[in-house]
Amino acid sequence: MSQSLSTANRAHLLAWLSSVFLREPGAEVVGLLGEEQGDEAVAALHASPALAVEAQEMLAALRAIRTREGSDANAALALAGRFGTLFLGAGGPNAAHPYASVYEEGRTHGAASGRAAAFLATNDLCVDEGVPEPADHLGIQLAALAELAEREAAANDTAAAELRQIQEVFAEAEIKPWFGTFRDRVTRDDADGYYAAAARLTEAVLDAYYAPIRTG
Repeated sequence: MSQSLSTANRAHLLAWLSSVFLREPGAEVVGLLGEEQGDEAVAALHASPALAVEAQEMLAALRAIRTREGSDANAALALAGRFGTLFLGAGGPNAAHPYASVYEEGRTHGAASGRAAAFLATNDLCVDEGVPEPADHLGIQLAALAELAEREAAANDTAAAELRQIQEVFAEAEIKPWFGTFRDRVTRDDADGYYAAAARLTEAVLDAYYAPIRTG
């Protein structure tokens, strides 16, 4: 897959995906994505067709929900219900829990949470105020990558390369090992397809910009 997004655009995309997995979209977000702003967001990814395809799938799913539910507010309620089933435990023990610890140890607040918290502290990152989640939550992990990518975009070549390597090591060690199982569970349980497409888009970003580490 061609790595054709600018670093700044990668940061913006990661930040948006972080928000998708951290909180339900409100009626205002549904309305914006359902209109011209949604099309503009997809168009911004045109240089990376694989990403644009998944973003378009997200948009199509959201618009289908909006049409079915009859209003932005009702569509937001439907998405909130799906969010709860998928990510907040309503779907039971085999739901698509967005925590690395669940896939490593079968519970939240495991060793992965401690490693992620240490990573945030080491890199002068913090969880946004009002986010009551452990550091190994997918949304927080993506937000960390987004912030580091934003720093990378503003850095000189040497510092940018170091920041890129930090992101690659973190994505490879702390997100990719469990992400495939997470994606499969989201796909299984998301009949409407919005969050399933978001998971595929996230995976496409990770694969395109944080390739497996090679040694030797």
